[in-house]
Amino acid sequence: MTIKNNMEEVRDIDVTLDVVLTVIAKTNAEAYEKLDDMSVLSMLKLAVEQCEFMHLQNETKH
Repeated sequence: MTIKNNMEEVRDIDVTLDVVLTVIAKTNAEAYEKLDDMSVLSMLKLAVEQCEFMHLQNETKH
């Protein structure tokens, strides 16, 4: 999708990211079963929750 905004254009860019999720389970098989049962949105939320945002630790919250 391209949207013109004055002299610039807004462009969509596809990005592929490798993500490692930590799942609490007794076995790898159980962990994969839990992942299979999760929606994409649930997996993305879990990934974001597990990210370390180092640059945000020193910033003030407004």
